[in-house]
Amino acid sequence: MSALASTLRGWGMTVSGSDRADSPTLENLRRTGITVHVGQSPANLGDADLVVYTTAIPDDNPELQAAWARGLEIWHRSRLLATLVADKRRIAIAGTHGKSSTTSMVATVLAALGQDPTLFVGGLSHNFGSNYHLGSGEIAVFEACESDRSFLAYAGCSQVITSIEADHLDQHGTVENLIQAFRDFAASADPEGFVAYASRVPVLAEVAACAPARRVSYGLDPAADYSAREIEPLDGGIRFTPVVRGKALPPALLPVIGDHNVRNALAALAVATELGLPPGEAAAALASYRGVERRFETLGERDGYQVIDDYAHHPTEIKVTLAAAKRHYGRRLIAIFQPHLYSRTRDLLDEFGDAFADADAIIIADIYAAREAPSGDVSSESLYRLVKQRNPGKPVVYLPTFAAIVAYVQQIAQPGDMVLTLGAGDIRKVGEMLVSPEKA
Repeated sequence: MSALASTLRGWGMTVSGSDRADSPTLENLRRTGITVHVGQSPANLGDADLVVYTTAIPDDNPELQAAWARGLEIWHRSRLLATLVADKRRIAIAGTHGKSSTTSMVATVLAALGQDPTLFVGGLSHNFGSNYHLGSGEIAVFEACESDRSFLAYAGCSQVITSIEADHLDQHGTVENLIQAFRDFAASADPEGFVAYASRVPVLAEVAACAPARRVSYGLDPAADYSAREIEPLDGGIRFTPVVRGKALPPALLPVIGDHNVRNALAALAVATELGLPPGEAAAALASYRGVERRFETLGERDGYQVIDDYAHHPTEIKVTLAAAKRHYGRRLIAIFQPHLYSRTRDLLDEFGDAFADADAIIIADIYAAREAPSGDVSSESLYRLVKQRNPGKPVVYLPTFAAIVAYVQQIAQPGDMVLTLGAGDIRKVGEMLVSPEKA
């Protein structure tokens, strides 16, 4: 939403908005001349001609109610994004995991190859210094969110589909409904474009088969159209040999860790190549990738231990992040997890129980409710009990406050440890408190 607001303001429109709490993001918007309200009230609408909302806004929101009552034009954010990129050659990137990193990698490679793409990404891209970039080129790269089916607003795009797993069942109801939404998304692809999908995942191949576009696969499977071999960990990154339809390219450097990021990089290579750009130059451009905020982001070091923040909030993401950190660095890992949404915690409780195998100590924080009210059928305590049962012999604790978490970590952390804050809520604050005690 902040990227869309900034774009409209940059085009000379009068923009205002509201959020339930203040944040650095809101302060950045204020500095650009956008009126920001903390708290939501019908008075905040002012004399607006258009109201834009997200799925996180419930129907009983006072501003949304007032907009309906006044007969104002009301758009979901996906409609506005679709409008902003309508005249571009569009690359829509969807999937349960990896959207932000893949979107940022694609845009980084295209920029390095002189395309100056327009970018909208669900996190701050360190390459662009923002969560959006209004490029002068003809290509737009953006995240297409499956959580609420809003990715169906982006018909006529080339697509990347990174993954499909059970998630957002509060919106979709069943996994089959979620898969059907992806089928509908693929079916909306540009017939003259392409759909790149991760290999070795049968449901992805089945979904991609619904597309009227040409289909290409990417992944660590040697049979994929875009694959990798000779993957070698380096200090702070990876070297690997990209292979395009059986032809090896010169080794590529990627300044982030984990096989999942190699797959994301192969998706970026696939996009660039399918757009007609030189694959060797695209692979070389991966070395310039600087990451996305909250994706295995180093916050700092204190008392000899390193603090990393990561957005992982699904069991698969947690597993992959911890496994990559353990394999790459071989250090003792202290995982601090803040569950995100009561519905996700309930629906995936068993999977969460098994997600922390590579952690050496585990701290469970209170659930970050976001748009939801407490459900009464799940809690952080129930998750804590399951994680403790599945990880015998490891220290596993539930601590309800950030202050208590910080104090506990300071008590158990040792020089050489890696402390990871994990979650899609505000758990990053714990990491900031650990490296900067004045924030505690």
